[in-house]
Amino acid sequence: MSELSLRARFLLGIVFCVGLTLVLLAAWHIWAGSRTEQALLSEVMKTHLALYEKFFAANPGASGGSSGRMIVYRGGSQGLPQELAALKPGCHLHVAYGGDPHQVLVADLPTGRIYISYNLTDHQRRVGIAWRWFALILLVTLIIVAVTAMWISRSIIAPVTAFATRLSRIDPRERNQRLGSDFARHELAPIAGSVDRFLERLDGFVEREQSFTATASHELRTPLAVIQGATEILTEQTRERPAAQKALVRIRRAASEMSEFIHALLMLSRESQPDTEPGEACDIGEILPRVADEQRELANGRAINVECECRESLRVQAPRSLVTIVVGNLLRNALAHTERGAVMCELKDRTLRIRDTGPGIAPEHMKQVFDRNFTTRPGGYGVGLYLSKRICDRYGWLLTLESSPSGTIASVTF
Repeated sequence: MSELSLRARFLLGIVFCVGLTLVLLAAWHIWAGSRTEQALLSEVMKTHLALYEKFFAANPGASGGSSGRMIVYRGGSQGLPQELAALKPGCHLHVAYGGDPHQVLVADLPTGRIYISYNLTDHQRRVGIAWRWFALILLVTLIIVAVTAMWISRSIIAPVTAFATRLSRIDPRERNQRLGSDFARHELAPIAGSVDRFLERLDGFVEREQSFTATASHELRTPLAVIQGATEILTEQTRERPAAQKALVRIRRAASEMSEFIHALLMLSRESQPDTEPGEACDIGEILPRVADEQRELANGRAINVECECRESLRVQAPRSLVTIVVGNLLRNALAHTERGAVMCELKDRTLRIRDTGPGIAPEHMKQVFDRNFTTRPGGYGVGLYLSKRICDRYGWLLTLESSPSGTIASVTF
């Protein structure tokens, strides 16, 4: 019942109530009519009993008589049916003999026992006709009630349907959309007002978030540009100092990663969808080896072998910075959770697989790995997989994790 629509439940409720009321009224009417008819018949039979008492007193040799559907027998007469002869004095409502039902009154009089029998065949036929007429009237009434209830329910539910349709047409990319003016003079006005207040607060949240993201992106890009420019100058000035060159490479890579991260946050904060963005295309087969080379230093002296196998050149319609973040985060997690062994990167059949030989992910943590701020590594922030999942969802890529005690496989299907 709970799975039915509001209109269907209203319709069924009305039809059930009306049908039940009609059945109860008809049953009471027929039962009361039958009882009344039986009472009247009993009075008529008692009247005949008094008349026949006088008749038999005046005519001792008479054996009985009849009047329409009523037949009178005297006890011991030859025509007395055996079914009646076995009856005791009193009123017997349903006695079958001769193939028909009868109501029989048996009384002991000074002139002997008398049996007054009334044939109920016509009465039962009338009751059967009454029930058939009731069934027909009930069916017609239910049809009329169902049609009327359907029309009423449609009129009642129409504003709710219009309200739901209006809600479904709200574009999350547009601001300052309101519903109150469309339902100002309607019972749904309080609900529409509540929705408008929620939309107003939501617009404020989105505006503040977009303003903060844009401002933070701008303010962070300026010092990053300064760092990158200074790094280029220092690289030229310290070509003959290997130690300084190594430090500058790390600074340059960190600045580049921060710039890509800021670009990713700015892209994800926009309401527009990827198919409406004039995005750029990039080759994953070109990005993967470069990211793997940059991440090798995260091994920190551990016996970890990073291997890449690109069996195809796969171009996707997405900014290079976002693809780099996804690949870098997955590879960085694999290296962070591997003490020794190997991290294998494979690009095949439009799917990137990164396999490590770490201890794997506990089964109770598998449902939380993509949640924001969830991490099992001391000092971790729980942002990498969350951000990668958001990027994949935005561009329709499928990101999955398969884990066992022998390692974890992260797969991205583009």
